[in-house]
Amino acid sequence: MDYFFASDREIPAQLSLSLYGRTHLLWLGAIFVFIILLSIFYSRLKPYQKKQFKKTYALFILFFELLRQIIYLVLNRYELGLLPLHLCGLTELLIFFHAFSKNKVVKESLYAMGLIGALMALLFADWLVYPVLHFQSIHSFVMHGLLLGYIVMLLWSQELKPNEKLLPQVFILFFLICFGLYYFNKQYGTNFFFLNYPSPGSPLVMFEEWVGNPGYIGLTVVLLLVVWFIMYLPWRLSRK
Repeated sequence: MDYFFASDREIPAQLSLSLYGRTHLLWLGAIFVFIILLSIFYSRLKPYQKKQFKKTYALFILFFELLRQIIYLVLNRYELGLLPLHLCGLTELLIFFHAFSKNKVVKESLYAMGLIGALMALLFADWLVYPVLHFQSIHSFVMHGLLLGYIVMLLWSQELKPNEKLLPQVFILFFLICFGLYYFNKQYGTNFFFLNYPSPGSPLVMFEEWVGNPGYIGLTVVLLLVVWFIMYLPWRLSRK
C-alpha cells in the first residue's frame, strides 16, 4: 500500500504488472464473469426498470471518473493527460447521453467505437506500470470493465442492434474529434487517442515500425474499417 497513490516515476520496476501475467489474466477473468452476470441481470428487468438502471449505471461511471479527477487534484499531481479525452473517456460521456436520451448516433458509437476502445484497453492495458494495489490500476480495470459491461448488456438484451447505415455519421463525428485532439496533443504534449505515439504493447507499435509516425494513424484507420466490416457483417446477414 506504500505506492497506492504514487506516480509511475516513483514505482520500482519490479512492482509493475506483466502483460497477460497472472494478475492481468485474473482481472480479465473477473471482468468477464461480471459482464455475463450483469447482462443476465439486465435482460430480466422490466422496461421501466431498465431505464432507471441505465441512468444509475451511467451516473456511477461519471462519479467514478470524477473521483479520479478530484483525487489527483487533491494530491497536487494533476496533469493534462488525466483529462477524460481518450476514447474510453469519451465513451463514459456516450453512455451518459445514451442513458438519458435516444440519439441513434450515440447508441451506434457505443458499438462502433466504445466497444473496441474498452476491449482493446483491457487486452493491451497501458497502466500495467502500476502495481496491483494502486489506485490508477484498480480504477482502470474497473472503469473499462464497467464501460464494456454497459455495451454488452445492451447487445445481450437486444436493445442495441448495430446498423451499418449509421457508420458514416459515427466516422465523421470521431474524425472531427480526432482532428481537434491531434492539434491539442501537439500543443500540450498529451497523447489522447494515441495520436502522438502508439500505446506500448498494442498493435499500433507494430504499425509505427512499418510506416512510421504519423503514418501509423492512417494504417489504424484502415484497420478500423476492416474491424467494422467484421463487426457488422453478422448483423447485416441476420437481417437478410
